[in-house]
Amino acid sequence: MAIVGARPAPRFGLFGRRSRVRPQPARAARRHAGAERRRREMTGASGLMALIAAGALLALFYLSQSGHVAATGYEIDDLQARVAELRADEQQLVYRISEARSPAVSERIARARLQLLPLPVDSVTFADSRSTERKRR
Repeated sequence: MAIVGARPAPRFGLFGRRSRVRPQPARAARRHAGAERRRREMTGASGLMALIAAGALLALFYLSQSGHVAATGYEIDDLQARVAELRADEQQLVYRISEARSPAVSERIARARLQLLPLPVDSVTFADSRSTERKRR
């Protein structure tokens, strides 16, 4: 039993689709059958040329994009190497700063470059805190 207005289920995929049948309007009588054949031949040749041109354009686009991707990859590698080099330089500078802040290095620089000597222990006298409080009153 058929249902009125029912259509078969569509097929999936590119090749599974059915073309829709459209009613063709009535055409006038053909006067030149050869002209129609030439038009179809030209359409086939021009369609083939358009397809070849589109393929060539797609190939050129692909090549330009792959070249751009490769150049960007090389640039990224160069920048990563530069970052690693700068981080190593930073670590060396941090080490030199911490070394320069140590008391032993400061004393060595004071003796060698500045010709400074440590004071003898008996030359330094400290003020008594009780004596300074009495003077303030």
